[in-house]
Amino acid sequence: MKPVQLFCWHFMAYPYLDKDFDEKEYSGWVTVPNRLWDNGKARGLYQEYIDQLAYADELGFDGMVLNEHHQNIYGLMPSPNLIAAALSQCTSHGKIVILGNLLPLHLNPMRVAEEYAMLHEMSAGRVTAGFAPGGGPETFNYAIPSANTREKFWEAADLIVRSWTEDGPFAHEGRHYPLRYVNLWPKPLQKPFPPVWIPGSRSPATMIEVAKRGYCYFLSSRSHGGETHRAQQEFAGVLEKHGDKYHPFRFGILMSTYVAETDQQAREECEEGVWYFLKNCLKGHLRREGRQLTFGPGIPYIPASAWREYLKGYKPGRKLLGDVENWDELDASQSIIVGSPETVTRRIQNLIEKAKVGNLLIQFQLGNMPNHLARKSMKLFAEKVAPALRHESLGYFDKEYPGVNVEQPAEAIH
Repeated sequence: MKPVQLFCWHFMAYPYLDKDFDEKEYSGWVTVPNRLWDNGKARGLYQEYIDQLAYADELGFDGMVLNEHHQNIYGLMPSPNLIAAALSQCTSHGKIVILGNLLPLHLNPMRVAEEYAMLHEMSAGRVTAGFAPGGGPETFNYAIPSANTREKFWEAADLIVRSWTEDGPFAHEGRHYPLRYVNLWPKPLQKPFPPVWIPGSRSPATMIEVAKRGYCYFLSSRSHGGETHRAQQEFAGVLEKHGDKYHPFRFGILMSTYVAETDQQAREECEEGVWYFLKNCLKGHLRREGRQLTFGPGIPYIPASAWREYLKGYKPGRKLLGDVENWDELDASQSIIVGSPETVTRRIQNLIEKAKVGNLLIQFQLGNMPNHLARKSMKLFAEKVAPALRHESLGYFDKEYPGVNVEQPAEAIH
């Protein structure tokens, strides 16, 4: 067994919105007018964000996490592979996790297979390949019909893995991507193929497909109350039905944190960035305004079983994360854990034990948070929080999962 794996996730938000953005604009997604982009202020922003991720590697985080979004202020990474290429040249230790390429938005999945293979060569085998179908805002951006999105997604994902593992050229007789010649050049370094992570939101259908393929399941929810524990239990049950056993490194969660010397100082330093993130970046996505853009055009692709699970947990009047109105409500959601090293350690350790989760994908830079504060929080976390989490989680995992052989990914080639 190994200790909890701690990753630094960066969304690369646009931090230069006016203070009245929430009052004036309908959404921060899809329809947000690009006249709000300021080239003068944004010059150097990508370099600042890339440098923050490189700093995480220097601090000893287990990896850096990127993802794909389009036409929004929440995440300025329409091509996370470009950022991954930059990181491959300025980092040397941590994994580069791309969670993930939105396969139905790509004309041909072989493009994704080729770019991931290139990144593996460029990073000495440190890339974790994430695949995702894409949420409603992204499918709206690209006018991708929702009805067959999942079917296209799994065909694309299977074709990519096949191209990594099977010698070519071979023909792929697919419904959505028929190809006469599949003949990948270059091939990825890791054998039999790179680690694959799939995000989901407790859909039983997604869990089943992930379990059948032996991949890691990542819960994309931002709130970590009872639903996170239920998702872990559900996924463990699915694995059992497919002849597999759950261990903490088959499961990952997204969370956010800010660490300072004291609880009060932490709240004071991060408060502006937190509310910018909640009220601006999540507007139209995890806020009730603009939720019409949550599903892509056409019939929603949510399976009936997943919709039933959603309705079971639905409570009239329940607030979405972006709708919280005060710090107490935010604190109760456990989405953003703020405090001293002692407070953050205690709360995250409790989450690890309750959710039995081995991969924590942590957002440190929130909204318009200044560079020096994001780096300060990362440094305090790495020096004061991470060692305790690793020590305590190793003992807990050894006790809860005795004799479980955690399959290690292929070692990076240096």
